[in-house]
Amino acid sequence: MIGLLTLIHYLLIIYIWLIVARALLSWVNPDPYNQLVRWLCRLTDPFLFWIRRTIHMPRSGLDFSPIIALLLLTFIDIFVLKTTHDLSMGTDVAVVKNFIFTFATVLQSILDIYLVIVIIAAVISWVNPDPYNPIVRGIYAVTEPVLSRIRRGLPIPLPGIDFSPLILIGIIFAIKSFVVKTLL
Repeated sequence: MIGLLTLIHYLLIIYIWLIVARALLSWVNPDPYNQLVRWLCRLTDPFLFWIRRTIHMPRSGLDFSPIIALLLLTFIDIFVLKTTHDLSMGTDVAVVKNFIFTFATVLQSILDIYLVIVIIAAVISWVNPDPYNPIVRGIYAVTEPVLSRIRRGLPIPLPGIDFSPLILIGIIFAIKSFVVKTLL
């Protein structure tokens, strides 16, 4: 049983790296007739297409399916690692405990990624970015729904100063401090 879980762990790590390589290659527009590129697409496209069909994502120039795939595979990998550790220590496997630990770890990763995106959106708002740039559109598509809700909740908006990113960063830190640490 431990050997099978270890094999699953290593296969998940290899597949995670294949998805990372696929995402990085999509940024540089490689030759579509290259055998390595075709092999990589053949291995990763079914899972990425399934994610695109299953999960509603914001319409922008960015493809968020590799990020979701990495988070999902990381969730499965951490769960397998935790279960393998419990089995190797000779203790009973607490599936609910491992699930909650895995959920908290992935939630912390999601909050960290979102925190970086919010900071990038705040920095981008200081300059006059090209609104047709796919990266700018993707960042705004991810952050603007939450930031606009916070702006509506502010009692008195100050002209020229937007405190909504600071409030959202504070909310993210509060969630990480209370919810994630409590689950861990």
